[in-house]
Amino acid sequence: MLNVGRLAVKTAGREAGQKCVIVDVLDNLYVTIDGNVRRKKCNIAHLQPLDETIELQKGASHADVIAAFKKLKILKEPKAVRRKAKDKA
Repeated sequence: MLNVGRLAVKTAGREAGQKCVIVDVLDNLYVTIDGNVRRKKCNIAHLQPLDETIELQKGASHADVIAAFKKLKILKEPKAVRRKAKDKA
């Protein structure tokens, strides 16, 4: 069921609750994910697969994943980076 293009939701870690897509299947325990999360290796126990799939090739680029997410309107805008106020001396 966990194959390339399968949409999933992260269930653990700092990105819990975010949608992602499986970009590559590494072995029976790990996959590579991308999408509303950083592209990284992830344990399949930390993913909840969804019924939807996206047409992606194995190892698709980040740009391809973002384009597919925009097409499905599930892309979450990245948070603005907080910058420290410069010291006023």
